[in-house]
Amino acid sequence: MRFKLIVFDMDGVIFEHNNFWMQLHEALGTLHPGLELTEKYLKTDLKKLADEVIGKLWKGKPAEPFFNLIKNAKYNPGAEETFKKISKLGIKICILTGGPIHLAKRAQEELKGIEKVHGNELIIKDNKITGEYNWIYEDIDHKGEILKDICKEYNIDPLEAIVVGDNDEDAFKFRVAGRSIAFNSKSKELKKAADFIVESNDLREVLKFIE
Repeated sequence: MRFKLIVFDMDGVIFEHNNFWMQLHEALGTLHPGLELTEKYLKTDLKKLADEVIGKLWKGKPAEPFFNLIKNAKYNPGAEETFKKISKLGIKICILTGGPIHLAKRAQEELKGIEKVHGNELIIKDNKITGEYNWIYEDIDHKGEILKDICKEYNIDPLEAIVVGDNDEDAFKFRVAGRSIAFNSKSKELKKAADFIVESNDLREVLKFIE
């Protein structure tokens, strides 16, 4: 089968860090309550988690730490070369992430061939976190539904899509796509669900399962 689309997760795949929001908790001094809320709501009520964290813990805090993290995030090795090669193959590239849309857009500007980005938006006004947000996921298994929508938009069968991810939630996308690659993942469940596994953090290792 000739694959026509590849969808990348972002945190831990394109960029070195594997959880931007936890980095932001650290930068804003909210790590301990943030961890407690994540443990409590991540797998049961994403809206409640966002309301508690963004609407309460982060509301009114300065946005400078957020933008500093966006600016200073480092790509995994081989990112630029990998995207260039995939683009030359004529395969459409998208990012589908639970991370910030601001960082996904930075990758889109700097790396070749990324046609669309889908991520979560933290609303910033007057250099402060407003407490408002635009979240693309209703729940953690919604990633698979968004992947179906992306394929439909491009008139591509999901079986013609490749997904690259690194965490438990990416398994929902793996079940939809024709090929799945677990990238530098610590998740045993994701590795079980994957067609192929890359143990390195070098994105060029993904190419052997695409070309």
